[in-house]
Amino acid sequence: MAQATDIAAIRGMKPDEVVFHHRTAILLLILACLFWGISFPVSKSLTLLYLQSMPGSSSWFVVNLQGSIRFLTAGLLMVPFCWRELRSLRGSELIQGFGLGFCGGAGMLLQMDGLAYTSASISAFLTQAYCILLPLYHFARTRTVPGLRDLLAIFMVVSGIAILANVDWRTFRISRGELETLISAVFFTFQILWLERPAFRPNRTRLVSTTMFLSMGTVFGLAAFCTRPDRMNYANAIDSFPKLFLTLLLVFFCTLLAFNLMNHCQPAITSTEAGIVYTTEPLFTAVFALFLPAQLSGLAHIDYANEQFSLAVLSGGGLILLANLLLQIRSRKAIPPVAEVRTPAAGLQKPSS
Repeated sequence: MAQATDIAAIRGMKPDEVVFHHRTAILLLILACLFWGISFPVSKSLTLLYLQSMPGSSSWFVVNLQGSIRFLTAGLLMVPFCWRELRSLRGSELIQGFGLGFCGGAGMLLQMDGLAYTSASISAFLTQAYCILLPLYHFARTRTVPGLRDLLAIFMVVSGIAILANVDWRTFRISRGELETLISAVFFTFQILWLERPAFRPNRTRLVSTTMFLSMGTVFGLAAFCTRPDRMNYANAIDSFPKLFLTLLLVFFCTLLAFNLMNHCQPAITSTEAGIVYTTEPLFTAVFALFLPAQLSGLAHIDYANEQFSLAVLSGGGLILLANLLLQIRSRKAIPPVAEVRTPAAGLQKPSS
């Protein structure tokens, strides 16, 4: 309660009001993770549907086409909500949005293409690799020696990745889907580091998010144009109810709602708590992958079977989750940022599908 009193003094709020908004922020961030958990099987289903209905198309093209429609639509839908603010758009907001769009777009491009060659649950767990890249970056930047807890967490993540990545130890090769997912985690790391820059703290979240969505959609759109098949009719992307339905699921729930919940709520809690909350995303994905693929297959008439619990997913995913919790569980004496749930503010974003 003492912490709530300190935060209240900074924000001009009552202690019980701070506690209420703090708990609300955590619950809404968990809801965002639930939406991201849905995005993995939905995105994989849409990719399989595109490949089935567009003979001769590569996975690169259909993933880029899917991503361009998803993020350009989300960005355009955001414009009416920040139309008046656009007149006062600052250069720093453009720079931040473009940087996030490039890093996030490149990361999601690789993640979504890799998803065509691996399972949704494995993709979600491997994406968590960025959680270990961030402390490694900070150790190198500050020239500090990792502690025992950090070394143990790094060993657990590397072991979990080795189990999930389907490494061929005789040739030391990793399958395409797992390799692309791991590379995408590097781009997500750069995205988080870009967001953490102090110069961007005064930026307005809605403008940054709108710029981010539009720039991500542009990245996907340019890549789709460069990889398109001959005589490709782009209308094929929305020529059936299943394609429209899956696309709208991704746009409204997994993009607009999830990202805006994150941008709106994360500044109200500590980064420690946010890191713990975000570990629920692969757990949601693993649960949805047990039953959702069959439902989506019936809707879209594709061959996408439900996943089964396996020793590799349980052991590899469990090691990664435990390592993340080991890194994130610290002393909770730090006061959260001044921004509260009711006031949107640009903060650390956690990339997802």
